[in-house]
Amino acid sequence: MKNKIRYFNKSLSKWYKENKRNFSWRESTDPWKILLIEVLSQQTQLERANKYYQVFIKKYPTPEVMAKTKVRTILKDWSGLGYNNRALRLHDTAKLITKNGWKEYEDNFSLLPGIGRYTKSAIESFAYAIKVIAIDTNIRRVLTRYYGEIVNDRWIEEEASTLLGPSVSRDWNQMVMDFSSIICLSRNPKCDICPIEKNCNKYFSLKKSRRQEDFIGSDREKRGKILKKLVNSKELHFSDVQELVRVDEYKILPVLEKMEKDRLVNINKKKKIVKLTKE
Repeated sequence: MKNKIRYFNKSLSKWYKENKRNFSWRESTDPWKILLIEVLSQQTQLERANKYYQVFIKKYPTPEVMAKTKVRTILKDWSGLGYNNRALRLHDTAKLITKNGWKEYEDNFSLLPGIGRYTKSAIESFAYAIKVIAIDTNIRRVLTRYYGEIVNDRWIEEEASTLLGPSVSRDWNQMVMDFSSIICLSRNPKCDICPIEKNCNKYFSLKKSRRQEDFIGSDREKRGKILKKLVNSKELHFSDVQELVRVDEYKILPVLEKMEKDRLVNINKKKKIVKLTKE
C-alpha cells in the first residue's frame, strides 16, 4: 500500500506542476476568502464560481462589509448562482464572525451556518495549514478508482496522514481536485493520458447515481425567476408569480412556502402577496 501511495503522490505532483489551475484565492490563507469561494462553488463549476468570486471579494472584502449589507443586495449579486439559501447562510456567517471573530470558531467551524464537513476541512486545510483531506465527491472518486472498493469516507479519514505523506495538505487537496476535473472525470475519464493509469485499480462503482433533476421546469428554476423579480420589486401578487412561472395558481403556494421556509420570502396568504425577506 505504501508503494502505491508513493507512486500516486509522486506521479500526480509531477502532473500538477504542469497542469495546475491558477486562481487568485489559491495562494491565500485568509479564511474569509476560502469560505467565500467554497460557498460559491457548491453545486457550481469552479470556473463559473470564480467569476462570481471576483465580484464578491471586491464588493465584500471582509465579513464585516457583508454583515452590514442588506439581504436584498446580496441576493441581487447572487442572481444566477442558484440555491439562494446559501447566500442567506453566508450572510448569517458574516454577522457571527463580525460579532465573535474567527478565533471563536477555530476549534469547530461547523458551528457556523451552512458549514458542513467538507467546507470545515477546506478552511482548516487552506487557511490554517491543518493536515486534513477535504473529502468531496471529486476526491472520493479519484481515491475510489485508484485504491478500489476499500475506499469510503472513514477509510480516507483514518488513512489521511499516510495518504498525505509529507505533502502540504492544501497542495495535495488542490492537486487531486484539479486531477479529478481534468483527467479523472465522473464520466468518460481520460484513462489514456492518466499519469497513474498503470497502477490504477480502475474500480468503477456499479451503483447508478441519481440523475440530477432537470433544471428547466423544475422548482429550482421557478424559485430563481421569482427571486430575480423580487429583488427589483417591492412585492408580487400571486397572479404576478403565476404569470412569471407559467403554472396553475394551486401550484404556486407550495413553491412560495418552501422559499419562506428557507427565509427567502415572506408570504401574506390573505392578501395573496409575497415579499422579499426583510432579514
